[in-house]
Amino acid sequence: MNYFAFLATLPLKAEALLPQRKRGAFLAFMLLAVLCLRSSPLQAMPVETALQQQVEAELAQYLQQLGVKAQQQDIQLSLPGSLAERNCSELDISRPQQSEPPLGRLSYSLACTAPKRWQSRAVAQVKLWLPLVVATRTLERGEVLSADMLSIQPQEVSTLRHGLEFSAAPLLGMTVKRRISAGDVVSRHLLQAAYLVQKGAQVTLHYRGDGFAVSTSAIALSDGVLGERISVQNISSGKVLDAIVTAKNNVESAQK
Repeated sequence: MNYFAFLATLPLKAEALLPQRKRGAFLAFMLLAVLCLRSSPLQAMPVETALQQQVEAELAQYLQQLGVKAQQQDIQLSLPGSLAERNCSELDISRPQQSEPPLGRLSYSLACTAPKRWQSRAVAQVKLWLPLVVATRTLERGEVLSADMLSIQPQEVSTLRHGLEFSAAPLLGMTVKRRISAGDVVSRHLLQAAYLVQKGAQVTLHYRGDGFAVSTSAIALSDGVLGERISVQNISSGKVLDAIVTAKNNVESAQK
């Protein structure tokens, strides 16, 4: 019976048995009890809903760390049949390797402490589409990347195991290490910085000092990218010294 209906049916004589102050306290107590009974079921949440919210929260945090917006996401949950209709008001959800991206097949531990104690496990299959750099055509080994070779396309990233590139600009000028098919994702593990100086090439060696600058010819003894320190041999003197790559086939003496 509803508690409000019960109170309404109390005979007037019974009301007179209670002093005014006590009667007010009694009514307040009964009202509080009814509200508590009514609110408790609302605090409990279906386990599947709670897990869905947990995965979505992890994805939102991951995207915030990447600084990019998702094109699309798909979350498929797999729970034991006994949990399908079960509610829990105090549910702890955790997964091992919390530092790993919330992508692919994720295993979760579930522990409920109210209204009943129980433990279980569940699985989430998460797919995420992000705007990544892809090859507009087949890129052969040794090619130097230019803007027309790359574009941005939505890609599903749950199976990717290497760095994600959201902009083509930082990759321009890098050299392809191995063949990349048209439409494939382009990441840095497939590339290397372009060598401005190649081993055995003749380079211009610059010396700079207080109020003077001179140049001479030298032979590069190793490959070098921009800003890299390499060994070169002065053709005139035969002396080997360190130099810093400053431009294509140009180095500057590292000695001060």
